[in-house]
Amino acid sequence: MKERLSRRITAYFLIILVVTILFSVTWNDYSTRRSIIEMEKSLAEGCSRAITALLEHYYRSDSNEDASSESSFFLWNAVRNFCRGFNQDALYIYTVDPGSSGRRMLLAVLSEETDVIPPDRGAELFPLPDHPLTAEESALLSGRESLVRIDWRKGFARGALWISLLPVSGDAGPFFLGMEYSLGLEDGQILSDFWADILLPNIALGVAFLVMILMFRKRVAMPIRLISDRMKRFSRNSSKLPEPLEIHSRDEIGEIASSFNAMTKEITSYIANIEKLTKERVEINVQMDIARRIQNGLVPEKRVLKDEAFCVSAMTRPAKAVGGDFYDCFRLKDGAVCILMGDVSGKGITGALFMAVIKTMIREKLALGLSPAQALNSTNEQLLLQNPEGLFATVFVAILDQRTGDLRYANAGHTRPVLLGNGARFLTPDTGIALGLFDDAGILDEHMLLSPGQGLFLYTDGLPDALNAQRLPFGTDRLLAALREIPRGPDPAETVLQRICAEVDAYREGVEPFDDMALLTLFRSSPLSGGELCPLPVSLSSFQAIKKAVFALTGDTPAAKKALLACDEALTNIVQYSGASRLAFRCSRQGDKLCVVFSDDGIPFDPTAAFSQEKPFEQLDSGGMGLILIRQTASETRYVREDGMNVFTLAFSL
Repeated sequence: MKERLSRRITAYFLIILVVTILFSVTWNDYSTRRSIIEMEKSLAEGCSRAITALLEHYYRSDSNEDASSESSFFLWNAVRNFCRGFNQDALYIYTVDPGSSGRRMLLAVLSEETDVIPPDRGAELFPLPDHPLTAEESALLSGRESLVRIDWRKGFARGALWISLLPVSGDAGPFFLGMEYSLGLEDGQILSDFWADILLPNIALGVAFLVMILMFRKRVAMPIRLISDRMKRFSRNSSKLPEPLEIHSRDEIGEIASSFNAMTKEITSYIANIEKLTKERVEINVQMDIARRIQNGLVPEKRVLKDEAFCVSAMTRPAKAVGGDFYDCFRLKDGAVCILMGDVSGKGITGALFMAVIKTMIREKLALGLSPAQALNSTNEQLLLQNPEGLFATVFVAILDQRTGDLRYANAGHTRPVLLGNGARFLTPDTGIALGLFDDAGILDEHMLLSPGQGLFLYTDGLPDALNAQRLPFGTDRLLAALREIPRGPDPAETVLQRICAEVDAYREGVEPFDDMALLTLFRSSPLSGGELCPLPVSLSSFQAIKKAVFALTGDTPAAKKALLACDEALTNIVQYSGASRLAFRCSRQGDKLCVVFSDDGIPFDPTAAFSQEKPFEQLDSGGMGLILIRQTASETRYVREDGMNVFTLAFSL
């Protein structure tokens, strides 16, 4: 059940009012009764003094022996007047014989009586006890008290008796004065004070509070309830503006109503703006997600291109959802490998669009057979015709002839590439001019020979400019130190990228990147060429790998094909007759001479010694025909047995 504020305040007031009335009644009864007792005591003391003086005068008179005389009537009349004057119900005088404790009534007066009450009738109206002195009488006789009060009850009647010892000289002695007061008078006085001092003020207070409650309900409770209901309704649907509160009072309630009207307008407008912004943000996020996917289609976050003669690994890390750094790697029609790396001046969507245009232009021109410099110069001319925003881009392009190792490259203002092999050092090509700035970029082609085992590392400025927590850049010195050792393994290009990324991430110490970063590594390396033997399966299918390795060094020439016939025979003899479980191969070229090496763990067998032994024709099919073909094709043959391995070396003239 909902609790109302007006009900709570009314309940609190009623509780306070009841407690106040109870306290007031209690205090009024106590204070009024105490005041009445003090007044009775004062009247009793005055009456006692007056009676004492009267008795002194009476006993000094000579006519006191006749109780019915004029003097006795005077005494009775004077005592009755004192009884009425001091507001007493009754007054009587009696004596006590200390020896026998007998009591004798001397005089009794009732305030309502007009006739003289004889002593014997006074004793009937006010029966005196025959027992010894009471504690009150003893206290009076001893002088400890001068006036004592005794409350009494006779049926429904209640009263208070004040007793005092009259200091009257004489032999009749001691005289006690009893003065009775009706407690009905006390109760009437208390009731009168209750009506006058408590009940009427509290009734007036209750009426005033009732009026205040009605005003409070109309001016405070009902408006607050209305505001509360509107708030609950508004909280359930805050997007809809509620009806304005028609409360025009100039007090705090009116201010709350005005504030509520203003607040609901602002909240409704704010929510509408939030919904609009949220909708726009969702649309932007959707568009950014589409742009990111489109860019990933053009520039994947990671790309690997490899063959027996080379391997390329590339990646990009946009600082935002999309970025302006880009790379590309692909094969041309003649089998050459083309790589490029670029960085556009814009960021976000603008940079991504400009990057897509430049990358597409350069790739199309390279696919047509243009050299790197020709492709960059031609792209620069096109950009100047359709670049309203004045953006520009730095680009590095290189084409590798994987057969000869010839590397043609051109640079349009891009960061210097790093040559890998026997350490790491920067290439210093003509830096050229960024694309999109001037009519004549003047970009030139340059050449170099990339030997097997050597590589090229390309990057954008987001790598050396990466900052750590102290706002210090990564720098080129750290880059060269990380690239100083060429990793071993089947995929050195990927290993280089992983190493560089780990170095940069550790250096940044969790600091978010502020610039895009793209990396690309190219290695010229044939798995079956160079200075080390590469393992092959002990199977005739390994000939395809040998063929690719030889053609990578010599090309598809007649001399290379004759050399491959000899290699095929040597591989056949090892697979079919040696019983080998391990096989390795290596080929290399020195000028116009091709050198191939076979190594296996088969039974010891010297092919060169077998050439001097003559065999019958019918035994030549057990390996003899192949050895004759090898002897006729190779210009030089050598055999050694090393560490339990047969090592057979052949040299061919190209």
